[in-house]
Amino acid sequence: MRLLDSNPRRHSVKTGGIGVGSDLYCRSSVRAFRFRWFLWGAAVIWFACLAAPADGQIDKATELIQSGRFRDAELVLRDLVRQYPRNAALHSNLGVALSGQGELSAAIKEYRTSLKLNPKQPNVYMLLGLAEFKQGQFKEAIGAFEVVKKNVPEESRTSLLLGMSFYGLHQYSNAILYLREAAGKDPNNLELHNVLAQSCLWSRQYDCALTEFQKILVLNPDAVQAHMLLGETLDAVSRTDEAIAELEPIASTARNEPLLHFELGYLYFKKGEYDKALPELQLEVENNPGYAQAYFYLGDIALKQGDRRGAEPLLNKAVQLQDDLRGAYVDLGIIYAEDRRNTEALGAFKRAVQLDPTEPDAHYRLARLYTVLGQKENAKLEFDKTKELHSKVEDSLIEKVSGDPNLSPK
Repeated sequence: MRLLDSNPRRHSVKTGGIGVGSDLYCRSSVRAFRFRWFLWGAAVIWFACLAAPADGQIDKATELIQSGRFRDAELVLRDLVRQYPRNAALHSNLGVALSGQGELSAAIKEYRTSLKLNPKQPNVYMLLGLAEFKQGQFKEAIGAFEVVKKNVPEESRTSLLLGMSFYGLHQYSNAILYLREAAGKDPNNLELHNVLAQSCLWSRQYDCALTEFQKILVLNPDAVQAHMLLGETLDAVSRTDEAIAELEPIASTARNEPLLHFELGYLYFKKGEYDKALPELQLEVENNPGYAQAYFYLGDIALKQGDRRGAEPLLNKAVQLQDDLRGAYVDLGIIYAEDRRNTEALGAFKRAVQLDPTEPDAHYRLARLYTVLGQKENAKLEFDKTKELHSKVEDSLIEKVSGDPNLSPK
């Protein structure tokens, strides 16, 4: 059993790159699990244990499930459930038939009914957990999978499913415990190592992330996304030169890889190497014209180089694509203030403060603008706030490109 790309949001635009929504976690992960054989096999076992008088109907339902004729099986099973409403196995197998048709909510109801009638059914807890997982209801799935893990410790899939469920909840530290166990049982599974590495990265367990990305690159040296994530990890531990060295070779060959050229351009920007940053950021815009961060840094470089007229449309494009880019509003406010467009400048600085009131630069700019406008009391308040605040540690690359909603870019 192999995980597919568990992070389809890597190529998204608004949500920024390397991360995932719950529905996408579910679709990308569950497709890789071939559980239909499990469902059919379970049906045979459970029906064989029934001591009901309608053996012919039971055999018919079993055959229908095995052949994938789930709707026909459902009709037979509903008739049996009407006759034997307190038969736990009938309810669970009705759940199998419903699940086979994609009617997961109805299947969950039947599994829960079965477990209420007979709670000592770890196989039904597994089915319940899978149905909850496929629905993106990861918290409920975890409860079911934990029962399976406790009662059937030899079940090899449970660690993977628990890890992916915690991953779906963005509880990365919890995910690591189970994903590491699953990876130990399947050491050559690149996709599994990738999900584990991302969990380490997003929980800021950088030694763990470095170890996992290096394992991925041993297994597949051409894994572009692994190089990119390794670059993020190196930058996060202040090894920016090594991050650049990691990305430069693949950037020269993978010219169309989304986010790769932004990552490298940002690292050059961070080191003040604007002449190197510009072509990478421009290439990102060509490859990924909806990626707001690339426009922001192009605009910011233009502003730093004294080109206000060139910077303004780039910064406006950035905030049109992504309305929470604090730095873009600060830059726009600077341009407006220098052009004496004071009302627009006031709005831009206030928006920057709203997005993150702990950053001192917007407060300082706002204080200066209030001084120009003759609003001495407001100016004093903003100057006082500026003095109270201390600059944060410089943002790392992961905070710029991560799709994790808990790591929002500024």
